[in-house]
Amino acid sequence: MSGSGRILGAGVLLGADRVITCAHVILDADTRQWPERVRVEFPLLQGLSRNESRTATVLDGHRLRAFGKDQGDLAVLLLDRAAPVPSPAKFHRVLDYHGAPVRISGFPERHSGGWWVSGSCLGPGGHGDERVVIVPDPGQRITGGFSGAGVVESGTGRLLGIVVQAEKQDREAYMIPAATIAKYLPDIGSSYVTGPQVIPPDYVVSPHTTHTARPHGLQRQVTRWLHGGSHGWDVELLHIPQSDHTARQALAVVLNMADREQSPPLSTESAALSGAPDLSAAGVEPKVGSISLVIDVAGTSLKDPEQPATREALAALRDRLDALSGRGARPAVAVLGADRSTTSPAAGVRILRDLRDSGARLLLELRGGNHEFVREVARELLPDDRPRRWLDRLCARVDELAAAERRARDAYAQLEPRVVQPPRPGDHAPLAQIWVLELDRELREREEELSAAAVPQETAGWPLLERLSVAEQAVETHLLRAERVERTLKDMLGRHRELCGRLNAAQSALVRRGLGEDRAAVGPFTEAQRLLMVDPCPLPDAERAVEKFEREVRRLRRQDEERRGEEGFQ
Repeated sequence: MSGSGRILGAGVLLGADRVITCAHVILDADTRQWPERVRVEFPLLQGLSRNESRTATVLDGHRLRAFGKDQGDLAVLLLDRAAPVPSPAKFHRVLDYHGAPVRISGFPERHSGGWWVSGSCLGPGGHGDERVVIVPDPGQRITGGFSGAGVVESGTGRLLGIVVQAEKQDREAYMIPAATIAKYLPDIGSSYVTGPQVIPPDYVVSPHTTHTARPHGLQRQVTRWLHGGSHGWDVELLHIPQSDHTARQALAVVLNMADREQSPPLSTESAALSGAPDLSAAGVEPKVGSISLVIDVAGTSLKDPEQPATREALAALRDRLDALSGRGARPAVAVLGADRSTTSPAAGVRILRDLRDSGARLLLELRGGNHEFVREVARELLPDDRPRRWLDRLCARVDELAAAERRARDAYAQLEPRVVQPPRPGDHAPLAQIWVLELDRELREREEELSAAAVPQETAGWPLLERLSVAEQAVETHLLRAERVERTLKDMLGRHRELCGRLNAAQSALVRRGLGEDRAAVGPFTEAQRLLMVDPCPLPDAERAVEKFEREVRRLRRQDEERRGEEGFQ
C-alpha cells in the first residue's frame, strides 16, 4: 500500500520476511523512482486474529524494471520484521502451461479483502514470450489490483507464477511463470522454486556463448521443429556424430534460447550489439518457452533411470501429459543421446512411443553406430513414407539454396564494379543437388529391393535416415550463409544507391541556384562522383566524400541566401 493507504497491488510472501511482486506495482507512476518504504498488509494470511501490517524496502539486487519486449518487471520487498505467520509458499515449474486451470486472488478497487478469479493458461505470451497468457473464466475479469498476485493451479495447489498485466479489455492477462522468476532472481529460484528444470545443468551454456553463437544449420532445423506447423514432425531425428562438438554446442545454444529459465534477455539485440550474427535474422531463434523438457539419456536407462534428475523429469513429464490429455497441447521434448541409452533398443523405443502416444512431440538426438535402435525407431515411431517425405523436404531446401545463391550472384554482379571486395556468393547448390540425386537413387533401390523380397515396407530406407539428417544440416548451413551474403550484398547495394541519390540531390540543389559550376563545389563533387561511378572503392570512403560535398553545398546555399537577403534589403 502507498503512504496514503491506496492499494498498489498484490504480492506473494516467501518465508518470513520477503514479498515478491511486480516492479510496476511499487514504482512511482510519475517519477518512475523506487519508493523508500512500502506498507504491506496480510489480509489472506491464515491464522491471524486481526489484519496486521509491516513496512518494507526493496531488496538490493532484486529490482528489475519492465524492459525490452514484455520482459522483466519484478521486485522483492524485505519486511522490516518477520511476517505474523511465515509462508510455506514455493513456486513450481510446469513443463507445459497449456490448459492449466488456475485461481488468482487480487485486490481490485473496493475489494481490499481480496477477490478470487478463476481461469486457465493458454501458453507463451507477450512479445518476449517469457510470460504466459491467462484467460479468465466467462463473467470474470482480471483488472487493476491483481498485479503481483500469485497464480495457483487448481487441483494441485501449486504456485505457478504471479500476474503481471491485463490486456484486451480485461479478457486476458499475463503471468510471469516460475522459470522466468528463477532466471532473473537466481537466489529466489534456488530457495523458492521447485520442479525439474527444463534444461539439464550440464547442458546449460553461458549467456556469452548464446550471444556470440554463429548460426548453424541444425539450429534452424530445431527451431522449425519447436515452432511446429508443417515444417516439423511429431517425431524428428537429428543425427550428430559423437565427435562433432561444434554441432552439439549449437544444439545446446538453441535449446537454451527456447527455455524461459536459460534464454538470455533480449538475445537478438545483445547479439547485434556484440557484433555477432543476428540469430533472429538467420531464422534460428526459437520462441522462449517453446521447449518443454530436455533429457540426456546417454549412459542411463529410460525404463528406470539411475539418475535422480532424469527420473524426476520423466515422472513430471508423464504427470503433465496426463493433465493435458484431451486439451490439444503437445509438449516439445528433446531426448539427447537417444541411441546411447543403456535400455535395450526395443524397450527404449516402446517408452518413447508411449510418450508420443500420450501427446509429446519428440526430438531424438542420435550419435551414430546403434543401427538396431534406428531400425526400431523407423519401425515403431516413423510412418512408412518418412524417408521419401524427408527427401522431399530436403529437395525443397536445396531449391531455396539455389535461389538464394542465384540472387546473391545477381547482387554481386551489380556491386562488384563499384565496391571494393564485396563478399563472394557461394556455389554449393550444384553439389547439394547431386546429394539429392544420390539419395533418391539409393532410396529407390532400397524400396525396390524390399518390395521384391516382401519385406515390411515400414523398414524401407532406414539406413538412409542418418545420411538424410547430415545432408539436411549441411544444406541448411549453406543456406544460412547464402542468405547472410545475400543480405550483406543487398544492403551494400542499397547503400551505394542511396549515396548516388544524395550526391545527385545535392548537385541539383546547387544547379537550381545557379551554383553548379562554383569552383568550391566542383572538386568535392568530382571526387565523390569518381568514387561512386568510376573506380571500385570502399563504401566508407565514398560516404565521406558525399558528406564533404553536402557540407560544401550547405555552405554555398547559406552564402547565397545571405547575399540575396542583402540585395533585397538594398
